[in-house]
Amino acid sequence: MHLEYNPMSKSSDKQPRQILGIISSACAERMLTEWVNTDLTDLPQDAKAWERLFRRYPEIPSVSITDMLPYSEANFLPFHHQMEMAEEVAADLARAWESVDLRHFEWYTWRAQMEYEFQAASARHNFLESGVSPENFPNAAAAIIESGEPPQTITPVEAAIFYLRQNRRRALRCPNPDCLAPYFFASKKSQKYCSPECAKPSQRESKRRWWAENRASKTPGTGTSDRRGK
Repeated sequence: MHLEYNPMSKSSDKQPRQILGIISSACAERMLTEWVNTDLTDLPQDAKAWERLFRRYPEIPSVSITDMLPYSEANFLPFHHQMEMAEEVAADLARAWESVDLRHFEWYTWRAQMEYEFQAASARHNFLESGVSPENFPNAAAAIIESGEPPQTITPVEAAIFYLRQNRRRALRCPNPDCLAPYFFASKKSQKYCSPECAKPSQRESKRRWWAENRASKTPGTGTSDRRGK
């Protein structure tokens, strides 16, 4: 899926439904939730999950999709550079999602954005190595300096993280321990679970407890409670 956005339009008056004039709220929610829920296993080296995310949202990588996919030895460096960036941003997004107060939430959302902006600047300045050497120092320095200022063009990722900051109270983690994609945006005020399917075990347990408590208060064989029979 390719997000539809217009980098030239930044006026909220012309497009009131666009986040920073770039993407819709629905697009921001889809990209963020799929990103933060990607690769929650203990196998961070699994490249397939990130390749699927990059194909679905080519706006995430800082380099052209054609330069990194399909994943192979020929494009090992650019792909792994983007995969590591996406993993670190996803980890910070997850920490933001789970933050119990505004201070920690703001800290991790800014960390996620700064990590993304630095890696984007690194790609623009061809600084893809993991360490700084005398040969690549100018590239590294340029990336650091550039990422310290707001980018000239608002990206869909920046707009999506901005949307997350504006909707902190709706960014929840599904309490179902078996949920495969626990991070979501609530669509209702009282919503706790990401889907009716994830809510079913809790509903069954609630009904079981209700039945056990009410059945225990009944006088055997009469169908009336002990209290009413006195």
